[in-house]
Amino acid sequence: MDSDLPSDPEERILFFKNQAQEAETAAAHLIPTSARGEVKQIRDGTLLACSGGRQWSGNTRITLTDPSTGPAVLRKLSSDAAEHGFTVAHNTTADGAPRTRFVDEHGTTLLATVWVDGKSIDVDSFSKCFPVPPDFVPHGSY
Repeated sequence: MDSDLPSDPEERILFFKNQAQEAETAAAHLIPTSARGEVKQIRDGTLLACSGGRQWSGNTRITLTDPSTGPAVLRKLSSDAAEHGFTVAHNTTADGAPRTRFVDEHGTTLLATVWVDGKSIDVDSFSKCFPVPPDFVPHGSY
């Protein structure tokens, strides 16, 4: 176990949840206030299995003031995120929609897509993978 991490698995999960939600918030705030309406961050996320243990996953949805600007807002978010310390890569979803992958200095990954006919930017977050004790049984959501 990494000695810099909280020793209690529940506290460790909350540590990585906090990092992921901070990354979501940072990305949402890079969208100009004139382009964004409501920012809705889900309170609880899910723990996923990964090769090194677990990772916390959550979501934030940013409503756009003008749905026709969705792709342009995502492109601007990509360039601004790169200037604010995120590593940025572009790919597409399974149905061919543009998607941007952001990774922050903590290893948190964000996947951003234009959502619901351009009405919002959807940001899924995934903390970096972290170890938990082999006998640890997580509850449903965090």
